[in-house]
Amino acid sequence: MTGSAEARHQVFVSSTYVDLIEERRTVIQALLELDCIPAGMELFPAADADQWTLIREVIDLSDYYVVIVGGRYGSVSASGISFTEMEYDYAVSKGIPVLGFVHGDPDSIPAGRSEMDPEARANLDDFRLKVMQRMVKQFTSPDELASVVSRGLVRAMKTQPRPGWVRGDQAMTDTMRAEVAELRAALAEKERAELADRADQVVIDESFAHGDDRVDLTFSVSQMLYNDVPQSVEREYSWDQIVSILGPFMIDEAPEPSLRNVLCQHSAGQLSADAGAWGELTHPSVKIVDSSWGTVLVQLRALGIITTGTKKRTVSDSSVYWKLTPAGDNYLVRLKAQKRTH
Repeated sequence: MTGSAEARHQVFVSSTYVDLIEERRTVIQALLELDCIPAGMELFPAADADQWTLIREVIDLSDYYVVIVGGRYGSVSASGISFTEMEYDYAVSKGIPVLGFVHGDPDSIPAGRSEMDPEARANLDDFRLKVMQRMVKQFTSPDELASVVSRGLVRAMKTQPRPGWVRGDQAMTDTMRAEVAELRAALAEKERAELADRADQVVIDESFAHGDDRVDLTFSVSQMLYNDVPQSVEREYSWDQIVSILGPFMIDEAPEPSLRNVLCQHSAGQLSADAGAWGELTHPSVKIVDSSWGTVLVQLRALGIITTGTKKRTVSDSSVYWKLTPAGDNYLVRLKAQKRTH
């Protein structure tokens, strides 16, 4: 089968997820505008042999392969190689046209979306260099990424034409229909199993620091006066305090900038009251530094208290949203709800 005006090309989008949520959204939107069929791996959470078999089948069915490299190396297999890198190597080995896109300023990626582990950071650097050995484009924002992906894919369709997919009533055989139906059923089953697993998790992972365990968070504080130089201030919080402050705002999904502001306002109130140490603070400007905010997000995710939001947003809404997991909601209720005293 050769390409035609009716053909639609399937594009496999490979990347880590948490650090590139908005980037993936804009890329998928760009692919849809090109009448392409995005094939993303959001439905494949962790990894096992059966899952890897399914991933390879989806790559085999794809006309083009897009890899996006941001601030994380991602989940690794038993061999220590991330699944993003395994997908990349497999696509290259199958001769599928590969379009690589790497972040042009990785040092600017917020700490909460970057690798903290030195070994993972080293693996990420090696993978980035591997991808950059081929023709790649760089990006520094979701909108810029969507633009370079669109242009790159249009060029690839001209220079490396692929069969694509056509309407089933025009070219699809009974065998092909059966294969597609089986693939869709497998994807749906994976998604149902993932949702069921998350729904069953109603207790946090207490192997991580929580409750009265303490953490020092660093804030940048200024008086909002002309030429006032911000000062770096550390404040100690317990993890239960942090959950109590942020949790009520994540019963429904909340944008990350709003959650940061909630914690900063709480710290500002504490600093204003702490006249003995800081004197009179008038309208203080308090901002939590990226590394401390990243610590908060990583810990709450490790505990199983929060997860990324799933509601549809407007195209102009570029914020990452967070919400309580069932375990997080249960934990917040036990932490905040008041029992009768008589």
